[in-house]
Amino acid sequence: MLKVELRSLEYEDLVLEEKGWAKALGIDLEPQLCSDPLEIHCELSKEDDLISAKGWVKGKMLLACDRCLKEFENPYKSFFEVRYRSSGADEDPDGVEVFPEGEFEIVYFEGELLDVGEQIRQTILLSVPMRFLCREDCRGLCGGCGVDLNFGTCVCSEPPPDSRWEALKNIKL
Repeated sequence: MLKVELRSLEYEDLVLEEKGWAKALGIDLEPQLCSDPLEIHCELSKEDDLISAKGWVKGKMLLACDRCLKEFENPYKSFFEVRYRSSGADEDPDGVEVFPEGEFEIVYFEGELLDVGEQIRQTILLSVPMRFLCREDCRGLCGGCGVDLNFGTCVCSEPPPDSRWEALKNIKL
């Protein structure tokens, strides 16, 4: 599991190395986003009231190409770095919030257990590509006959009409 007891970080840094299915590790993801077991490496260290977590997650996604609709595996390795702070540690005695210097994300948590599973889940979701392409030069499907242009040639005599331009044909200049 990806939960750490805070007292284990009092005297030394901790390294989490896990390999397994997302559900078994306590990470809630769609099945296509983790078609193989995930590999996770996370280094945790504590300095004052901040806990630093940095590492990477590696896996494969099963996606459908946006052009040809074929399923393909998309391997990824994504890195993360985040700081955790206990919910009660963010105020000074006067009740004013105190933030450390530097530009990094701070995640607040409660209790004596730190769960890095949510950070892993967010890292995987940020690894999902904007466009799913089985390969950069994928030619897709013909809009008329539906043939996969990566493996065959179109049998259409002329390009299929685009109904979006029909209104322009009736304009008299």
